[in-house]
Amino acid sequence: MNGLLQPCLRVPLTAALAAPPDLILLDILMPEIDGLEVCRRLKADPTLRHIPVIFLSAKGQELEVETGLEAGAVEYILKPFSPDQLNKKITDLLTRGQPE
Repeated sequence: MNGLLQPCLRVPLTAALAAPPDLILLDILMPEIDGLEVCRRLKADPTLRHIPVIFLSAKGQELEVETGLEAGAVEYILKPFSPDQLNKKITDLLTRGQPE
């Protein structure tokens, strides 16, 4: 599995282009650029749009979840979450592939 850890997220798209990961975990609230915008930009790029995105967020209103999924995420997991739940979602996505 190819991973990408970008703690400051100043150049998430550049980093993803340089070494495309198998999966991207994003929070909605991030410094400099929010997760929704990162996801939208990833999905607008033909070389990156195939990478599944999972949002991990404390923002759990129905509209916020819908907005995350409409931005291109395949999953939206609310904080606090179980590490086992997250691990299962990641394993399922990587072994089964993205839903259409």
